[in-house]
Amino acid sequence: MTAVATRHRFTTADFQRMGAAGIFPPDARIELVNGEIVDMSPVGPRHSGIVNLLNISLGGSLSKGWIVCVQNPVDLGSFDMPHPDICLARWRKDLYRFRHPVVADIGLLVEVAETSLEFDTGEKRQMYASKGIAEYWVVDIPNRRLEVSTGPGPRGFESTVVLSPGDTASSTLVDGARIAVSDLFPAE
Repeated sequence: MTAVATRHRFTTADFQRMGAAGIFPPDARIELVNGEIVDMSPVGPRHSGIVNLLNISLGGSLSKGWIVCVQNPVDLGSFDMPHPDICLARWRKDLYRFRHPVVADIGLLVEVAETSLEFDTGEKRQMYASKGIAEYWVVDIPNRRLEVSTGPGPRGFESTVVLSPGDTASSTLVDGARIAVSDLFPAE
């Protein structure tokens, strides 16, 4: 008889209880994707610099009614609690102190990908589309470009446009959310 590997899917409630119980080390960089606990890639200086730039640029240009959440969890249902690098969420007076943003709160998610490019443009993009995230950007550090995905559905995003230095990305939903791709990749 051949043994069959059994996977155990965790719910977002399980994931949060494990964190509260101290099961994960305090410095653990993990997220819940499709019910599986996934290690997040280490963050290098180019990655963190781009996240800082997006935070400052987007935060300074947003219309009222939106806030920038940086590397915080978003609650996408029973089995998904990723930590996108940037989440533009609808303004709440409590600033999400009592719950994480859910799909209805989210206008734009951004992942900055250096070593995680395959995951961010594959499994994560599919998850975000299937959950109904309206717009998803991937900053592709190795190829010096920005991928903008819109039109979510169960089979993926209807459209993904690749932008290069010289182009500017503007959110289709969040007024004021725009960035020049060349700002993401200055001459080194």
